[in-house]
Amino acid sequence: HTGGDILPVTLLLEGRSLALRALRDTGNTLQDPLTGQPVLVLGADAAKELTGLSPAQLRRPVDVLPKQPIPGLRLIPYHTIDTPEGLLLGVWIKEAKIGKRKAGTLVAFAPEKLSEDGSIQALTGGML
Repeated sequence: HTGGDILPVTLLLEGRSLALRALRDTGNTLQDPLTGQPVLVLGADAAKELTGLSPAQLRRPVDVLPKQPIPGLRLIPYHTIDTPEGLLLGVWIKEAKIGKRKAGTLVAFAPEKLSEDGSIQALTGGML
């Protein structure tokens, strides 16, 4: 991968711990609409491992949200070139370590892999 640092990430949610590799993507400007804080984006495989939600469920966030399979689950609006108005499922994770920084973070769950070979499981914005 070019154009970004690789950071180790550790997340703890509902007793599940997940260690993964995140690409610092300076083009990723996804923010929490409530606080303006940057959002960590997890790919589908990491999202399934952490939450048990399948890629099919992640593609239908409005259908999954009312069932609240994970406490605190919410919708995060996003846009890309291909998706002018989209929604991702997300949750606040109190215990997160991104690189050397330990703090809570909002995590959004993408319904697809973030790299073909699976070497990158998450994306941070330029500020995380």
